Amino acid sequence: MQYSSTSVPNLQPDRLQSEKCYELAIIGAGISSVYTLIHYVSLLEQSSSSVTFVSAATEKQHQPVKILVTEKSDEFWTGIPYGNRSGRNALLISPLIEFIPQQQEREHFIDWLNQNREWVFDPQTYSKGRLSNKWLQANETAMSEGRWDDLFIPRHTFGLYLKQRVTNLLVTATAKGLIEVDLLTVDVQDVRWIENIYRVDITPSAENAPHFWAKKLVLAIGSPPNVAFESARSNALEQGICYIDNMYEPSLDFNIDRLCKSLASSDRPSQRQVLIVGSNAGTLDALYSINNSKLATSLIDKFIVLSPNAAFPHRISREVVKTTYTPQHLLALVKSAPFTAQQIFEAVEQDVANATAENINISDIYIDISKVVMQALNQLTFDEQKQFVFKYAVEIGKLQRRAGGEYLDVVDALICQNKLEFLKGRFVRFPAATGGSSCEYLAGAEREQKVLDAPIGAIVNCAGFQDVTKSSSVLIQNLIRRKICIPNDSHRGFVIDKNFEASKNCYVMGPLIAGNIDGNFKVWHAESCQRIISLAQQLAQVLRQAEQMESASIVAVPDLDVGVLQAAA
Repeated sequence: MQYSSTSVPNLQPDRLQSEKCYELAIIGAGISSVYTLIHYVSLLEQSSSSVTFVSAATEKQHQPVKILVTEKSDEFWTGIPYGNRSGRNALLISPLIEFIPQQQEREHFIDWLNQNREWVFDPQTYSKGRLSNKWLQANETAMSEGRWDDLFIPRHTFGLYLKQRVTNLLVTATAKGLIEVDLLTVDVQDVRWIENIYRVDITPSAENAPHFWAKKLVLAIGSPPNVAFESARSNALEQGICYIDNMYEPSLDFNIDRLCKSLASSDRPSQRQVLIVGSNAGTLDALYSINNSKLATSLIDKFIVLSPNAAFPHRISREVVKTTYTPQHLLALVKSAPFTAQQIFEAVEQDVANATAENINISDIYIDISKVVMQALNQLTFDEQKQFVFKYAVEIGKLQRRAGGEYLDVVDALICQNKLEFLKGRFVRFPAATGGSSCEYLAGAEREQKVLDAPIGAIVNCAGFQDVTKSSSVLIQNLIRRKICIPNDSHRGFVIDKNFEASKNCYVMGPLIAGNIDGNFKVWHAESCQRIISLAQQLAQVLRQAEQMESASIVAVPDLDVGVLQAAA
């Protein structure tokens, strides 16, 4: 039996039954949702296997848990990074052993890769792109021999694995009577706390809009939307210039095709320069995928990458590189307590500058620096640890960004061909037509306003994610407005307690837990798979413990419906 969003009750807005109440609703169906479900169902199975007798008083707690998972795209269980929106060519930015350092989970994935390698890495598919074909040929021997740990594999393969794994998991758990699960393809707009239960609206404003009820919510909605440059978009469109605000919406492949069509149809062949705002992992995805296309390569004369640091991440070496380098400023700092979070950042900045001056690849000393940073962090006062989590950890991360060779080989080749130019500064705007097509930006520490004196044929926005306090997401706006979620001091996520609760029975998982510090965790970045696997396991335990405590305090529970909301609470 195949399990998909169409073979389970996949509710549509006009079929929603307002009287139905779910015990658990998960908003978002990316990897945060996946690993919360994997761990949660595992705990349900453990509880079920340990039960030998169920009395009438406790029968309720052993009935199937009613679960709803919503997803605004048409693809469950992959999120943006591992599904169709990123395409088949985008690679992991770190080797597999770093992407999933948890050995049991990695071995589970590797077993799946070994069993499915022939169809997953179909040569006919990969031969269509010049870089994807090169990747397949370069790594074919390692894959056939099962040496996956050091490979920067195409990310979509992980999405295929997750889909199949969750499919099997939910089918089995449903057959065992542990869960009843519905999947809903819709964009959640609003959440309201009404008489100790959540009403979740899936369309804006209208009082009688379709909605559902849930006793517990998990917000697994991913990162905030990208930073938007509204005037730049409108001015570019007015001038007939291709403007891409998000390379992954609707998909990377779609936007590359759109870019090619725009440049090919331009009546100004001199304007074949593409401006990319930002130099993050998304920019590397875009460059690699664009240059995988022979047509795109032939249509673009140059990429201009505008960002505050004007640099890409450091190259991850395939081989272990021995070095005698030591982070002297950091080591001296940890011996001179007390010190501040800012001083840790300044020490890292000095050590990185010294290593760069000695032509040492920062990637090769990443672990050495990180170990001392964590040692220093643990010596800070709690107030200073908060400053570290809110601000300085992210700044340190920018100094130590790393990426695989396949991506950076493309960058190096473009630079050698004089087809890539860095521009240091912050994007301001793309002005209305004034006889030329260029952009304004702020350069240097003095933030001097300058104009890029070069014709631009297309603009790609890879500037990163929005501040949650200024988010364009209607759901995030409403969560904040209703005080269900409160932005934390980092403005990258929401305030949560040690149980991941933003409000009573409303939990957050994934990137929006960034900027939180508690006895159980210090999280300044929560977009990596390894962190999500670990944190989702903790959340699953919290959910089960809460349910068990509730069940222990209830002798008899009426069926949930709107008419007995108070009793259900």
